[in-house]
Amino acid sequence: MPKGHWSFIHEWVIYDYLTARFEEGTLRLKKIIGEGKVLGRTKWNRVSGLNEISNTNFPDIEGIKLVGQSIFRPAEVKFTTSLFNYHYEKKYNKKFQDFISNNGFIIVAGHDYLPVNGLLEKYPQIDVYEIEVDDFISFCRENFIRLLNRQTKSHSQTRVWILYQGPNFNEGINKIKPARESLIWCPTENLTGFDLAIGDRVLFIKSKGIGRIQLQNKLQKDGEIDLKWILSEICIAEVTSKIFSRKEYCDHKSYDYNTKQLWKNDDNTKGKWRWSRVFEFSIVNIINREINMRDLYASKRTTNFSRMCWEAFCYGKSREITQKDYRNLIEDLLM
Repeated sequence: MPKGHWSFIHEWVIYDYLTARFEEGTLRLKKIIGEGKVLGRTKWNRVSGLNEISNTNFPDIEGIKLVGQSIFRPAEVKFTTSLFNYHYEKKYNKKFQDFISNNGFIIVAGHDYLPVNGLLEKYPQIDVYEIEVDDFISFCRENFIRLLNRQTKSHSQTRVWILYQGPNFNEGINKIKPARESLIWCPTENLTGFDLAIGDRVLFIKSKGIGRIQLQNKLQKDGEIDLKWILSEICIAEVTSKIFSRKEYCDHKSYDYNTKQLWKNDDNTKGKWRWSRVFEFSIVNIINREINMRDLYASKRTTNFSRMCWEAFCYGKSREITQKDYRNLIEDLLM
């Protein structure tokens, strides 16, 4: 398999490989770039410590330690070195500086060329390590069925996600329907196709009574939910499509990508749409009840649900609850 042709495989496959080989005690990496220079022949370094890889947030690995090194370092996984671009994206500025401060490095399946925009000229301390490509190919062959299922189905069990409704869910403009009518939504940036799959449940939450900053400060300061925070609606939906890129979705629906506005709050700045991904859903049920969130937080059966609602509201991210949490919630609200 040529080193530059990895686009058909998701990076989760590399995560699986790293985890499996580490558990076997055979995971090795080779330094390809050090001190801003491409190196010649270097020795393989065995990995002696690896934190769990649980999401795709930058950096992918919070801590990894090589034999002979005394500290755990963060690492970002890419198929090729040129794909690393966090150094010039403003939204990652703080995380990237922390990455540098903690001596972070890049792990790749195959090195192609140095990242654009002067990464190693400005930050020569960033090392690049390569995995054992022949061993990686063997791993893919050995686990072909499992990896294929993961690529196509994402997961075999239904998962339950909490997303906050927001204005686009309930408000339309001209011929643009709100999401509860158009049945399309943009996933938050922390959700990938490996997280959200066809058949999953999404709880679109609506609340009122308090702003997110005030609510966030109350729980962090006093350890309790503010009494003003009221749950007003849960729209229970089922995911009916994979996550499309916006271009894929427009092609699928025969829309003009350049002109098709999908939601009321969906700006197009210099040809770039504000929301770049889309998934489709159907509505299963709508629960309209005004319930104090503190009461849900106080009950052991619904504590985790209310906590995940708090995080989704305050941080603008999707959050997952277990099937048990979901059943407890439905039983308490509907039965």
